[in-house]
Amino acid sequence: MTAASTVTAMKPVDVARVAVLAVCVLAAGVFGGWQGWRTATVAPPAPPPVCPLVRPEIFTLLAPGHGPLRTEQGQAPGERWNYCIAEGETGADGRRGELAVGVTRYGRSGGRGPSCLARDGLRPALNRQNHPVALGDAAVYWLEGSPDTGRVLRLTACSGTYRVAVEYAATGIGDAAIVEAAVAVGQEVLAKL
Repeated sequence: MTAASTVTAMKPVDVARVAVLAVCVLAAGVFGGWQGWRTATVAPPAPPPVCPLVRPEIFTLLAPGHGPLRTEQGQAPGERWNYCIAEGETGADGRRGELAVGVTRYGRSGGRGPSCLARDGLRPALNRQNHPVALGDAAVYWLEGSPDTGRVLRLTACSGTYRVAVEYAATGIGDAAIVEAAVAVGQEVLAKL
């Protein structure tokens, strides 16, 4: 019996079973491959060091008398970050400032793509009044603390696969100046990414 006669000798029911089995195997392979790709964790390249992204005079202006800039870095599944922190001293006029600037870069994780907005990178405050800002793809800031004892402004901005976080704590400075300073820092960092 030849191969050609074997195919012709198969019953229509057998041909249907083979066809259904082939379609099922193909569908399982496609679905499994899609699921694997969709849920894969892909670590992004590290974001650039943050301290060089902000001009030194900005740190001097917003955190007067600061010591050496402190850096921190870390990673989690599908994301990596770098921070630069300037801790100022209290001046004779009672003013004090601390500035922390961070850049997070997102990859793929948990079925979500690398877009900052898709990864919930904007992170608005839940129990504070959020103020939108025209910065990057989307940005928001909120204020904490009291004008009498010191304010803390937290700004987050998304741009592509990057999230920029600015935290500026200041005493002896009005809210408008704090907002203007933090937004300017965010603009400067985003312009260099």
